[in-house]
Amino acid sequence: MAFDALTLSVLTDEFKKTILGGKINKIYQPEKDEIVLSVFNGKSFKLLISANAGVNRIHLTDKNTDNPAVAPNFCMLLRKHITNAQITQISQVPFERVVNFTLLNKNELGYQRTMHLIFELTGKTSNIILAEENYLVLDSIKHLPQDINSTRLIMPGVKYTFFPPRDKLAPDDPKIANLVTSSNLPLRKYLSETVLGVSSVTVNEVTYGIDENIHSEINAQRIVSAFQQYLTKLEHPHPVILYNEKGVPTEVLPFPYLSKKGNVVTYETLNEAHDDYFYLLDKAQRFADKAKSVSTVIKNAIARTEKKLAIQRQSVLEGQQSLQFKKYGDLILANLYRIKRNDREVTVTDYYDENCPEITVTLDPSMDGTQNAQHYYKKYRKMKSTVEHNTKLIEENSRLLDYLNTVKQSLKYCNETADLAEIVKELEDAGIIKYKKVKKETLPPSKPLTYNIEGYTVLVGKNNIQNNLVTYKLAKPDDMWLHTQQIHSSHVVISGKNIPDDVIVKSAEITAYYSQAREGSKIAVDYTRRENVRKPPKGAIGSAFYTSYNTVIVNPNQHPELLVKEK
Repeated sequence: MAFDALTLSVLTDEFKKTILGGKINKIYQPEKDEIVLSVFNGKSFKLLISANAGVNRIHLTDKNTDNPAVAPNFCMLLRKHITNAQITQISQVPFERVVNFTLLNKNELGYQRTMHLIFELTGKTSNIILAEENYLVLDSIKHLPQDINSTRLIMPGVKYTFFPPRDKLAPDDPKIANLVTSSNLPLRKYLSETVLGVSSVTVNEVTYGIDENIHSEINAQRIVSAFQQYLTKLEHPHPVILYNEKGVPTEVLPFPYLSKKGNVVTYETLNEAHDDYFYLLDKAQRFADKAKSVSTVIKNAIARTEKKLAIQRQSVLEGQQSLQFKKYGDLILANLYRIKRNDREVTVTDYYDENCPEITVTLDPSMDGTQNAQHYYKKYRKMKSTVEHNTKLIEENSRLLDYLNTVKQSLKYCNETADLAEIVKELEDAGIIKYKKVKKETLPPSKPLTYNIEGYTVLVGKNNIQNNLVTYKLAKPDDMWLHTQQIHSSHVVISGKNIPDDVIVKSAEITAYYSQAREGSKIAVDYTRRENVRKPPKGAIGSAFYTSYNTVIVNPNQHPELLVKEK
């Protein structure tokens, strides 16, 4: 993402308009590397500062945080020194990701004193430092090993030093043109290494449409002009968050980038955009972690079921030879006069074969003829019983495998915790996941997707529980019901009568999209009145069979423009 020094400058300017002059009245430390300052400046603001190595950031937030019952040591230090302090100055080190909050407070004797809260937004080495007026460090939220930060020692009692000037050019320096023409490196790589305060994302935007392998004077001037235009746009930002097709946030930007594609949501301030972006990103990551564990459970259950089916089918194939043992028993009884004790085999005429060939039957020498016949009958009965038992198991496990594949497919449509919770409950009810005796998160029930197609309401179930709801509870007998032919898909219902063909086709395209054949084309989708749909006896939740249907061939299409957004 484009969280570089230039983006930070926009955030800093917004801080000056909102919290500069305000008083810090509450301090929390929800995570070991994150603090939240409650600032009152006409109204309350919450400033989140995170030195987390993966998502280090600073922005105003309106999201609630879970605070520990016992405040960590650094939080207690901040509460001691800067509670009720006034923010008198907010400054950023030019073209560096360092913000310095100058605070005015009173000490234990009532005398005013100045403090500094410094945030270094520098990736793995990000840190939050509290220092006195003369920049003598009181403590930092992270104590970095000296070998990581050997040039700048940050520890209690040591004077804080800002980053030394670097031999780089500012993004508004016209000398960039001279360096571009004299370099043989690819432009993007070279600019990232020689221009202050820019990330690779920013460089990609500045050089968008410019051949990075051509170091001509024309390209050099275009780059200088592009940097100037970029800085001008930063003066009047139009913050956005970009989303991919799955609805996951991918970028937060100070204004729409030509070099970045995706669905765009705009914001009034960059702070609001950053707050939503990191909240949604964290939510998406936590959801992905939960979904991964559920996916693993389903994957393992499918693998176990497939293994059982393979063994059971092999057993049935072997059991089909059981009639051979019955034949041997019959032939032995018909030829008892030929068999003597201690015989190991007997040659008899096979009357079951129309050619009546002679065959040799193996005998147990410790048994007489009758006992050998009974031995073969016993093996016949045992294998016959095994075949019957495994045939039933094959039917049960085939249904289970089919059900697990529907759940696996449903998991692909999940994008909310409530949807995932329903799948977990479904798996628990089916005995796939054991009930956990813990207090579960109370979530509102998830809802089927709702489309509006030419005034007709179309409901789409995202999992088996929702499919059951859509088909058997919400749909009326005259409503139209859709499902892909012979493959797993969501249950789709069109409410109303005399439904136009165009509405049916678009609904069928949506049905094909929410099916196992999403990546395919020319998918057969069946449609029929809801009254023709029945639930199979003892069928799994969300199962259905139907009669008297028509079929339409369509290509999958999500039709997001027709989706009704929840309020």
